Amino acid sequence: MIISMHIGAHCTAGGALMRGLLKNTGRLAEHGIVVPGPARYRTIIPDVMKKVKGAPASTDTQAMILDQITEAENCSRLVISLEDVICMPQGIFADGKLYAKAEFRLPWLRNVFADHQMEFVFGVRNPASFIPAAFALEGEKRRYSDFIQNADLDHLRWSRLITMIRAVCPDVALKVYAFEDTPVIWGRLIREVAGVKGSVPLAGALDMIATLMKPEGVTRLRAYLETHKPKNELQFQRILGAFLDKYADPAMMEDEIDLPDWDDALIERLTATYEDDLYLIEGLPGVTFIS
Repeated sequence: MIISMHIGAHCTAGGALMRGLLKNTGRLAEHGIVVPGPARYRTIIPDVMKKVKGAPASTDTQAMILDQITEAENCSRLVISLEDVICMPQGIFADGKLYAKAEFRLPWLRNVFADHQMEFVFGVRNPASFIPAAFALEGEKRRYSDFIQNADLDHLRWSRLITMIRAVCPDVALKVYAFEDTPVIWGRLIREVAGVKGSVPLAGALDMIATLMKPEGVTRLRAYLETHKPKNELQFQRILGAFLDKYADPAMMEDEIDLPDWDDALIERLTATYEDDLYLIEGLPGVTFIS
């Protein structure tokens, strides 16, 4: 069995991704792909991780976990999402590093399904919008300084984290996407996570872009696609990009940032560094970058 798991990052549309997959459970099941509801695994997987830690789970333990997660007899691929598996939001910058707990938490996760092939799906996001969004998950419970700790914002690199993930789980395939691309790659992302080819019709390819466009634009886009069938994925993405440029809802396209000591100069630096970092990620060995 192949276990495809979305492991984060926070605020990269992981919940929406699972809703998109759950929308297609019937069609995916026809191909041996099972997408269970999160309630079936959000507790048991972290519990077993803490028990096995550095040792592979026994065959019986693995069978018990899978029996609780899915009752399907014909399952060649299991698709799950647990974006808190590395840490809860308050631990994102533990010790001043980005997701430092991944170094030991992900090997624990690998040990839970030791006898099965695994792949991780990981979303990255411009730190200029990721940090405010992740801090907002804390509500008003903590101060910003407690959340960010002593992290050096000018030296945050997703590529370093991804390199570390590959190092600690070298036998796990890693698929990475950029949150900013999700409006136009959404359909492809769902397929990549589910492991199905383009010939299998799936619903929900427009779900993400529809949240950013004016209603008129969504209606026109659907009508256009009915009469102008894209020949390939690239053409489909270009069509989506063109409609988004024309019908974007300004209110949905802007992030309100209000954090201590943040200014336009910092936001510009973070954005420029992030764009350079994406190029590095795309070329990392063992990484499939869904662009």
